[in-house]
Amino acid sequence: MTIAGLDVGGTKIAGVALRGRGGDPGSGPVWAEDDVLARTHRAHRIHGPEALLDALEAAVRELDELLAEEGHAPIEAVGLAIAAWLTRDREVVTWAAHLAVRDFALRAALADRLGVPVTIDNDANGYLVGEAAMGAAADASSSILIALGTGVGGAFVVDGRPLIGAHGLGGELGHVTVDEQGPVCSCTARGCIEAYAGGNALARDAAAVPAAVALAPGGRATAVHLERAARAGDATALAVLERAGWAVAAGLRRLLPAFDPEVVVLGGRVMLECADLLLPVIERELAAHAPLQGVPQPRRLELARLGGHAAAIGAAVLASR
Repeated sequence: MTIAGLDVGGTKIAGVALRGRGGDPGSGPVWAEDDVLARTHRAHRIHGPEALLDALEAAVRELDELLAEEGHAPIEAVGLAIAAWLTRDREVVTWAAHLAVRDFALRAALADRLGVPVTIDNDANGYLVGEAAMGAAADASSSILIALGTGVGGAFVVDGRPLIGAHGLGGELGHVTVDEQGPVCSCTARGCIEAYAGGNALARDAAAVPAAVALAPGGRATAVHLERAARAGDATALAVLERAGWAVAAGLRRLLPAFDPEVVVLGGRVMLECADLLLPVIERELAAHAPLQGVPQPRRLELARLGGHAAAIGAAVLASR
């Protein structure tokens, strides 16, 4: 059985074709990276439900063509990881802001369009399921994810299964509050991890860092320019990233006693590109303010390993089950 996994973000669709292996998700790793038979990556300009269906169908057809060229069997099921809020049954996209899709019964519509079974989850759950299947958490039965991208994604996976929650919103770890008086977050609350450490938050703060602004075309600094200014030794840029690392650690101090994971996976573009700047801060803060002091707590912080196709791999793994 060959399974397609698709990861739909705000501007791209990453796709994989995965050799299905089945197995019990709690019995240890049953996949390896050589089970990924094909990979694709394409930009998109999705706006609305029909455009979303068209783009997903094109991505599956592209994978099928690559499989045929290599003599592999065609796709028999599709898993989708999407940057969206979903109903608990994973049938309906309640809101995908970057895709202009609201209250759309995506799973049934896509299954009808493709003629194969379809499984859907959000992108952060897909990300961690992928890392748990064959990446940074493959040897752990429980793991949490903090992913610093445009915002801050999160997930909690036990025995290969993500936490869904009563309303389908379980694992929104980026919206854990670390300071009730902190900056306003995209969710309208104050002081979430995302309000300090997401890419949009770092771009907001970069606007007040002269060295970052000077590096930006047109003076519109982003997290990338902030990183460059920090690497050049600018004290203000370094302080902003220090605060971002503090926020991640402060969130983990709340999450570790709640979930008791074997592994914390740190991922997302911002985290992985700034790991040498952020990880020492996170580790230092956790060591200085360990939760449940006096109780042995081997804290494993692992950087995500599967790159830009992690969520697509996770989506395919979920579809295989």
